[in-house]
Amino acid sequence: MIIATKLHIPQSRSELVVRSRLIHRLHEGLERTLTLITAPAGYGKTTLLGEWAMTLEKPVAWVSLDQGDNDRMRFWAHTIAALKQAYPSFNEQAVLRHAVEDPSGVSLIAALVNGLHRISQTTVLVWDDFHHIEEESILKGVTYLLERLPPHVHLYLASRNSPSLPLSRIRAGNGLNQLDTSDLRFAPDETIEFFAKCSYMELSSEDIAAVQKKTEGWAAAMRLAILSLHEHADPASLVWKMAGTERDISDYFFDEVFSLQSETMQQFLLYTSILDRMTGELCQAVTGIAESHAYLQQLDKGSLFLVALDERREWYRYHHLFRQFLTAQLKMREPRQWKTYHMTAGKWLEKNGYPHEAVDHYLKAAGYEQALSLIEKIAQELMDTEWTTLCTWLGAIPDTLLFARPMMLLTKLASQYMSGHVEAATDGYWRALRRLDEDAASLPPSAAETLHAGLAFLAAFRTFLDRDFEYAVQFSKEYVEKHPEGDFFIGFGSDRDGYHPVLDIYVSDDSLQLAEQVLIPLLSIWSGTRNVYFIAHIYIDLGKMQYERNRLVEAEKVMRQAYDFGRLHDNRSLATIAALWLARIAAVQGDEETSNQILQELAQQTSKMANPHLSGKIASFRAMLGWMRGEQKPVKQWLRKSGLRFHDEIPVSMIKEYDLLVSILAEQGKFEEAAALAERLLFMARETGRQSDRIRLLVRKGRLLSLQGKVVECMDVLEEALALAWPEGYIRTFVDEGAAFGQLLEQYIRLRQNQHRRPSQKVPLPYVKRLLRLFQPADREASIPHERTAVALTAKEQSVLRLMETGMSNKDIALKLNVSLATVKTHINNIYGKLQTKNRLQALERARTLQLF
Repeated sequence: MIIATKLHIPQSRSELVVRSRLIHRLHEGLERTLTLITAPAGYGKTTLLGEWAMTLEKPVAWVSLDQGDNDRMRFWAHTIAALKQAYPSFNEQAVLRHAVEDPSGVSLIAALVNGLHRISQTTVLVWDDFHHIEEESILKGVTYLLERLPPHVHLYLASRNSPSLPLSRIRAGNGLNQLDTSDLRFAPDETIEFFAKCSYMELSSEDIAAVQKKTEGWAAAMRLAILSLHEHADPASLVWKMAGTERDISDYFFDEVFSLQSETMQQFLLYTSILDRMTGELCQAVTGIAESHAYLQQLDKGSLFLVALDERREWYRYHHLFRQFLTAQLKMREPRQWKTYHMTAGKWLEKNGYPHEAVDHYLKAAGYEQALSLIEKIAQELMDTEWTTLCTWLGAIPDTLLFARPMMLLTKLASQYMSGHVEAATDGYWRALRRLDEDAASLPPSAAETLHAGLAFLAAFRTFLDRDFEYAVQFSKEYVEKHPEGDFFIGFGSDRDGYHPVLDIYVSDDSLQLAEQVLIPLLSIWSGTRNVYFIAHIYIDLGKMQYERNRLVEAEKVMRQAYDFGRLHDNRSLATIAALWLARIAAVQGDEETSNQILQELAQQTSKMANPHLSGKIASFRAMLGWMRGEQKPVKQWLRKSGLRFHDEIPVSMIKEYDLLVSILAEQGKFEEAAALAERLLFMARETGRQSDRIRLLVRKGRLLSLQGKVVECMDVLEEALALAWPEGYIRTFVDEGAAFGQLLEQYIRLRQNQHRRPSQKVPLPYVKRLLRLFQPADREASIPHERTAVALTAKEQSVLRLMETGMSNKDIALKLNVSLATVKTHINNIYGKLQTKNRLQALERARTLQLF
């Protein structure tokens, strides 16, 4: 849930001292990657940044952080929302789709980097109060972002302490602009201006020197001193009061400021100090003071350490130091009653649609029952992305209470695991099991049964996410035996169209043999349960395995079952994924009519709903299918809309899309870019253990090497792919590459048979020959000229072909040959016709095979 006030640049009503030297320092940050402002509370970090932001002619994306932003998805969601608010051209949907596609969060930040690259203007992002951020995964994400930040994007960060970021590396690269306490202290001339504007005092040089010495230029101390002055006070009395440490000064002056207020205002200040942010109605509910809105306006006009959080000045917060003083006073004066105010605030916030903040107040008041009841209502929504928030909340509630609500205890364990607290989740799991063994009688029978079954489910769920699929089968069986309905956590974390990252983990991506061993047992176990989403997912996985093994009839059958499940239960994500596979199966079987009909129906359905995830899948599939068919139009349309570039950061969840980009770059003759991108993708596939992606990318790399005339290297890479593929029985990964790839297999076989190649890896020739036989003979005869066939190219066509081989564009070829672009296109079309190919990539492959270079 986005809190709009967190994206507002705080503004002060009081007349500010123009701190030109610091404004200039902040402007220097527009030449750096990171501007870091570190100083204790009260040094004016937020005020300075807000004042500077108002001097800019360009927009600023601003996020005010708090303790709740230690939830990774909440942190990045607010950052993305701030960027969209400041820069409307920023495509936030292209970034947010990766929030669920890759639970690790790496893909989201990679997509964020790409999105920032596509903002054409200078971009400023401010994170205020960054000292609240302690979550390691967020700090790692910020580091990742800083190391890849585009040159036109500048990050400004205000914190009470130095954050755990690679500052030395950034400084070494001349990317750090840093301001600290010594910079933020008021200089003598600023002190003179401050007292003149705020108190109309004219201080002597001795007074100024004394103030500087006493306060050391601390802005909060000077502001407090002025507010504490009684009418007609003189400078001497002011200077006399300023003694002691910063804390002594703040405590003394806050006490004086507080004592100057009316009794009702003092009560208002104390009771509202429990609020992170406040509006008139909320303050009235907490304090019981009907004039609460007027009191807020009075405090705002009097500049009594109140910060406006929106343009309309409806929401406010106290300055952190002032609030700290007030809450200490409240706990001292009303040690029991202050919890009551938290409970009252929680009830108002819950009633008025602010459940997150309501839970926080309930927990601060130890109102665990109220907190649990509210968490139960919103847990499903939080399971989508805010696992850390769930983990924090449920971790604050005693397990004795959670045992009475077993689903909440199970949710706590799931949230610990999903938010990266694996050890805590494991310890909690074993504690729960011990409690059940030792003290089951203290629980109602239904609660004990729920816990037994739920713990088995969590074990199955965890082993599945950890890709330990054989154990997932074992624990799934235990769970369903204990709870035959199998309806715990159905669709948890799914978006409104049924997508969730759990449903993007496929056994067949890791190993076809393992998939064959575990998918049938998983289907047998789960098929009688109500968890239809997981059943449909298993059908899709089984269909993928059957497709790769070239069992197309079986693949079509199980994909149809997955599609029917998705349609019947209104799960658009599963239905769409299954439909795309059905379209692919129809296409490779030569049934273009059915394939096109499926795609047209999907296009009509997605046009009626705004779902970037599903639309992106359909668009990339159309492009992939177009590439397989040699059709340029859908490929170009996809490339233009997707905006993918070879130097992008690559989200793990988009490996297949960038693999397609490799082929497009090769078609365009950009071999170096294609090769560099292919290597990056291969590295990612190895690192993430994606066997199917790795084999496919090796095939892609082999084709690139072939186009560059590097025959030996091409055969080495092809052999590596085959060595990985044959034990698992991969077929379609090779066959779907088309007839041109069949030539490479023929060449490999020929080299092996003629003893011109000694294999470095075990690849049985019968397996390769079986693959080669699956390339459709009719297509091969029609599209692949025989090696001995004479291809009569004219001298001009030969020149054009040689220039195409160097990677030149059509325009460059025209300039080189001093002919029109239309003439070059005519020559190229003639070449395609004579070589019986459809595009540049195929033509170059044919030309190399026929030794036309």
